[in-house]
Amino acid sequence: MASSVSGAVFGILIFALMARSLSKEDFGIFGVYLAIVTTFSMVKSGLVGKPVIKQLAETDSEQEQAVILGSAWRLSFYSSLVFILPLALVLGGLYWHYQTEEFLLYTVFAPLFALGTIPFNIATYKQNAEMRFDRLLRLRFMNRGLYFLGVLVVYLLDGGIWYMMGAYLVASVIPSIVAIFKGWSGFQYLSQYDPLVFKDLFRFGRFTMGTLIGSTLLRSSDDFLIRIFLGPEGVALYQVPQRLVNLIDIPLRALVSFSFPSLAKANKSGDQSKFSTEFETSAGFAFVLLFPMAVAAFIFAEPLVVALGGLKYANTDAANLLRIFSVFMAFTSLDRYAGVALDVLNRPQVNLKKVIVMLSVNIIGDVIVLYYFQDILWVAAISILTFSTGTILGYQYIKDRVPLRFLHWFALGIKEIQRFVKKLVRKS
Repeated sequence: MASSVSGAVFGILIFALMARSLSKEDFGIFGVYLAIVTTFSMVKSGLVGKPVIKQLAETDSEQEQAVILGSAWRLSFYSSLVFILPLALVLGGLYWHYQTEEFLLYTVFAPLFALGTIPFNIATYKQNAEMRFDRLLRLRFMNRGLYFLGVLVVYLLDGGIWYMMGAYLVASVIPSIVAIFKGWSGFQYLSQYDPLVFKDLFRFGRFTMGTLIGSTLLRSSDDFLIRIFLGPEGVALYQVPQRLVNLIDIPLRALVSFSFPSLAKANKSGDQSKFSTEFETSAGFAFVLLFPMAVAAFIFAEPLVVALGGLKYANTDAANLLRIFSVFMAFTSLDRYAGVALDVLNRPQVNLKKVIVMLSVNIIGDVIVLYYFQDILWVAAISILTFSTGTILGYQYIKDRVPLRFLHWFALGIKEIQRFVKKLVRKS
């Protein structure tokens, strides 16, 4: 939680400094670059991260863990090359043809980022599986802290886009170097490679990669369609409440990261009741924690929107958008945990199918309401339908392992919150 919250705080500060230090054109270039590297990181997290965390959490053998890490290094390197080589050729060709600085920046920095962050990525997977979230906090705080300092220096010295890109790269590579020297990245197991383990990682990862890509498209499809039907002003209006939703989503991402290795261990034990109890407690805890935040977002939508976007978003549809978002935000933890359960239960292909159905519902629904109503509020309403569909499908797919008793989950969540608070009080 501390890692996610600190990252969000740094993200807001960095966003504010960048907006003031770069021209609109350079800011747009950097935004496209972030989209490229974020998409790459998302793909690698699905292809390598999820299967590595799952397999590491399911074994206590040091030799098996060494082989998994050695194979993960190979998979991460090969997948990076598959990303880098075509991208470098395309971007280099565009630079040669148009002779614009934008394509040169992408050609230089994107490959360096892809290769330079491999140790950092493997280290985060390894520490997540081992539930060493203290180390995860150090690595991520180092990454965001160095980036913030770099952006601050660029802002004070009026450095420009090249320095900004350099600051982002340096802040990403230094944690990789630290992870190698600390032994957190499993670099020492690079030679411990097993082609069968490599294939297992790839088989599982291709589905989780597809799921993450689908989830990313699910979040961005609204923006693309609003841009087509309503123009950039509609996108700006839609993005302000979306950023607030992303902030509230931080605790959920932290809880899912914590629960994934625990659920994997429980499933590997073969005790179905143990897995069921672990899942119900985790999902109930997340729901009880997020529900009050969703209610607060609904009640205080107007001041929250103004606080983030400024007075120009007062008395607009932005507050009503946030209220609509808060409805599905209250139940999004149930959908997220259904997806986690499918991955843990070795059904990643089913999870991918669920995300594809959700994406289809969202795109078709958006096109219909934007074409007939030209109203941005209807787009947010479609999101409720989308996540409801995903939640219903998810629990249909896992009901053979987890009984559907939402009130019981709610009760378990309250008990877990009470236990957590008592523990904090005792420590204080």
